[in-house]
Amino acid sequence: MISLGPLAFAAPWALAAFAVLPLLWLLLRATPPAPARIVFAPLRLLQNLARTPETPQSTPWWLLVLRLVMAALVILALARPILSPQTEISTDRPLLLLVDDGWRSAPDWPQMQAQARSQLIAARSEGRDVLLVFTAAPASPSDLSFGPASNALARLNAHELRAWPPARDVTRERLETGLSQQGGPERFDTIWISDGVSNDESDRALAQVLSASGPVTIVLPAPERTAIGLTRVGVEPDGFTVRLVRADSDAERPVTLTATGADGQALARLEGVFEAGEQRLDLSASLPLDLRNQIARLSLDRFGSAGATHITGDRWRRPRVGLLTPETSGERQPLLSDYHYAREALAGSSELVSGDLDTLLGTEPSALVMVDNARLEDDRLTAFVEAGGLLIRFSGPNLATRADDLLPVRLREGGRLFGGAMAWEAPQRLADFPDESPFTGLEVSTEAQITRQVLAEPGPDLDAKVWARLSDGTPLVTADRRGQGWIVLFHVTAGPDWSSLPLSGLYPAMLERVLSLSGGADPTQPQGGAWGLERQLTADGLLTDPVGQSQMIAADQFTQARASAQTPPGVWSLGAASAALNVMQPGDDLALMARDLPGATYRTGDGAIETRLAGPLLSLALILLCLDGLITLLLSGRMPFATRNFGAVAVLALALGGLPQDAHAQGVTGIEQQALEVRLAYVRTGDARIDELSRAGLAGLSRESTRRSAVEPSTPAGVDIETDEILFYPMIYWPVTEDAQALSPEAAARVTAYMNAGGLIVFDTHDGRASGRGLAPHPGLVRLLDSVEVPPLQQMPDDHVLGRAFYLLTEFPGRYPDTRIWVEANPESSGRDGASSVVIGSADWASAWAIDEQGRPLAPVEGGPRQRELAIRFGVNLAMYALTGNYKADQVHVPAILERLGQD
Repeated sequence: MISLGPLAFAAPWALAAFAVLPLLWLLLRATPPAPARIVFAPLRLLQNLARTPETPQSTPWWLLVLRLVMAALVILALARPILSPQTEISTDRPLLLLVDDGWRSAPDWPQMQAQARSQLIAARSEGRDVLLVFTAAPASPSDLSFGPASNALARLNAHELRAWPPARDVTRERLETGLSQQGGPERFDTIWISDGVSNDESDRALAQVLSASGPVTIVLPAPERTAIGLTRVGVEPDGFTVRLVRADSDAERPVTLTATGADGQALARLEGVFEAGEQRLDLSASLPLDLRNQIARLSLDRFGSAGATHITGDRWRRPRVGLLTPETSGERQPLLSDYHYAREALAGSSELVSGDLDTLLGTEPSALVMVDNARLEDDRLTAFVEAGGLLIRFSGPNLATRADDLLPVRLREGGRLFGGAMAWEAPQRLADFPDESPFTGLEVSTEAQITRQVLAEPGPDLDAKVWARLSDGTPLVTADRRGQGWIVLFHVTAGPDWSSLPLSGLYPAMLERVLSLSGGADPTQPQGGAWGLERQLTADGLLTDPVGQSQMIAADQFTQARASAQTPPGVWSLGAASAALNVMQPGDDLALMARDLPGATYRTGDGAIETRLAGPLLSLALILLCLDGLITLLLSGRMPFATRNFGAVAVLALALGGLPQDAHAQGVTGIEQQALEVRLAYVRTGDARIDELSRAGLAGLSRESTRRSAVEPSTPAGVDIETDEILFYPMIYWPVTEDAQALSPEAAARVTAYMNAGGLIVFDTHDGRASGRGLAPHPGLVRLLDSVEVPPLQQMPDDHVLGRAFYLLTEFPGRYPDTRIWVEANPESSGRDGASSVVIGSADWASAWAIDEQGRPLAPVEGGPRQRELAIRFGVNLAMYALTGNYKADQVHVPAILERLGQD
């Protein structure tokens, strides 16, 4: 191979043929066109005339140049030129293509997939055998055999990322076993498209095995595209904290984190910046506990992946609480004891377990509750709190007499008595809760009176530890952080001896707020049985139905389980309990892959993709050959009509050849052709990958609509929303990117006129999240909708016409399932026959519609063929809805619809 800057030649010896071009020039000039013979009768009269020298007419110079250009193109094609070459080419060795397909590849997967596709296309053109291996889902030894590159290309196009890290040690073992069993080649080239993150010593062992069979090239992602992990989520009285980690640390890197509820509603957004040289970033959010307890998922916005997503499960909703039983009940009746009141108050907001300390710690509770009679001094309590547990204590005569170290504040000896014969003060009521208290928002009970309490020693840090006070300012509830956990002290008894608080409805509400701090402990685990996968996390950080087979996890092993192919991350359930298995665990870190692996060379995959130019050059040479043949016929007089109009024919041919594909209908047949044809359109975003996927998606939908219905759309058109006329398209698919900008006033007026005229715009944020006003704000969508007069929106009701415009549907998935769809709230008032002009979703429908003419999918879909079929049916419904409007809402169709539904 010879490289000349960005251009290289795989067969440079073919360039020697350029030396023949001068000889070809001379040969063509010496060979004139065949002369025309004309019989002239009186040749005898001219026989004795003096002869004059004759020179035959030569080939025109411009035709010579055309033929030389054609020859030069053939020579260049034979030299196999490569634009932006990435690797050295070995035509006599097979290729092992190793691709990291774990969650860490999600931020850079389109680029990684393009790099892999480029290598496979190159191998196909070279006729080399290829073995494609994915490290997160390694094949069985029987599948590790080299074969045609076209088969590997089909596998790559249909492959989906895995939600767990790559198993490079398993890949190494299976490669060694499989290649030896299959009789693989002794020497082969290896290209390893890596996620750039280290897997400890398994990287070195894998590289050593590969380098023993040939050169190894490792393709690394750009530093700004390496994965970010979310390792720890901690609860605070006024919100929560998170810790993010990254592998690189060279430059600043801004991040945005969104906390969403189970319904997809955004509850909080956190923004921060990784400083240069820092690999960790701690963020915190202030959030009322009522909202914080609704959080079901936290995930990064731009670098979303399974490892940058944290699922809360039941941790923040119904924790397991251990209630220490008193050693003796004294002379009190059981139903009047502190233990009974504490148990009844906690039963409604927790999974309550009672017993001694050994029994409770064996159940791995999130919180422990200790009444005064159950007071216990044990080092295991301290260890429990410091490890992230929550300890709730109640005061009483024992604590008032003798304090210990496991308290949030220092206490005075003895209690404080109100309203008795020996007391100087009247009983106290509760003061309003401070704004920074977890009890903020609860209504203070006017009936609750405090007759006795234990007092805290004054100190400079006392105010920061007080969550509730009496009307005279003395503490009622104090709390302090100890290690990773919390100690909370009620300065009154758990029963009604010292106050009437346990008799009010405020008491269980306050305990429920305190229990919300128990999210810092380990997940709650039942003692018996096994956990089963209920909802699976995808590599992009979305929850979906389980795919494939997963192993059950024994209850006592769940806390040690890690995300893998056998135990995917997601929501696991055991009976009525559910717990989350996240990819990143507290204490995990990310590190860059070592740059000294055995026998490996490195390059960055953020440059231009390797492009083979031999095919386009030969195609251009063939076009010139056809043009040369046409010109030869014209000059020889064998096309009389074309000869007389040669100039017009040439100009017309050049004009038609220079028109782009989408311009033929506009340039040749004009606006009338647009008005007569049914064509779906998509908005060009400027991102080549998104635009190509939109084109392929609408092309696939047009073919399926033609095959299945009376709608026969022609080739879809790409439009520039700022400059192109859009009135002639019944439906426009608009993929919205996060950096989408607001429209100009002229474009906004054009879009508004289109919607008022009956057009349908399908906005797709293609990120799998709930989108629309008031939900999971998508920055690009917000900017677009703010610049256009969009009518009020609502979530699409179950009886909307889109569910029966052609197919009867109850699900409307795309690449992602279970996403929300928004339509016009009151289309009846719009004057468009009750049809909505706007459909907003995030399911990435174009990816599911993208099917070539042979029926092969061009992009992966999470739910497999069934989900793709439902997405295509919804696309057909959209096309019918755009053309027929609210036609199927007519009551005349109800009997037929009910009959199809099987209802009498």
